Amino acid sequence: MSIDAENAEQLARLRGEISHAEQALKALLAELASARSEERLGAMYWLVLENERLYAALEAQHCRAAEEADSAHAALQDAIRVSETDPLTQLPNRVVLWDRLAHDLDLARRHGTALAVLYLDIDGFKSVNDRLGHEAGDQLLRQVASLLRTTLRASDTVCRMGGDEFVIVAEDVQRPRLTRFVDKIARAVGCPCLVGGEILVPEVSIGASSFPEDGDQPEVLVRRADEDMYKVKRARKDALRLA
Repeated sequence: MSIDAENAEQLARLRGEISHAEQALKALLAELASARSEERLGAMYWLVLENERLYAALEAQHCRAAEEADSAHAALQDAIRVSETDPLTQLPNRVVLWDRLAHDLDLARRHGTALAVLYLDIDGFKSVNDRLGHEAGDQLLRQVASLLRTTLRASDTVCRMGGDEFVIVAEDVQRPRLTRFVDKIARAVGCPCLVGGEILVPEVSIGASSFPEDGDQPEVLVRRADEDMYKVKRARKDALRLA
């Protein structure tokens, strides 16, 4: 074999080896690129999963926060309701009275309408407690409260001041109608009822004041109704003594 032929054969062999090496390198680069691509896809997959987990955790936390806020609001409303309610009769208490009376007075001033305030006291209540016991006295208070609630209009307010005393605020009761309004309440309360194993007929003394004739401040109207109630009570006692 000539030297030229030998060199040509050697050159061809080297070119073949180079071509084979280039193909191997391309394959290796392709595998490497594929591996890197799969790695990125894997990383993206786990990132999506982590985002979904975080979103679910955030949503659960939001739901818990909303539930806790609702519970706190409900607890606050319950506390307000308890603080404004007489526990025995479930009527609004004196805290509510002053707020509603001030509100109703503002409306009466604005619209030029009348407003009546009644102060009610149960006659002989102490004797019921002494003779039949405090449980019977509580039963009588609940009975009177229930009768007052059903007799009055939805726009009227009846509150328990304490003991056996109640205050009523009635909208748009003109002075000429006040006596009839008081008599209506007294008749409604005077229904026979079973208390402590006995049939009792509750009697009440009711005093009244009205806006604007007797004043334009809540304290003044309540005080004058209270004073009028004691006048009625004294007059009733004097009539019984003379009878």
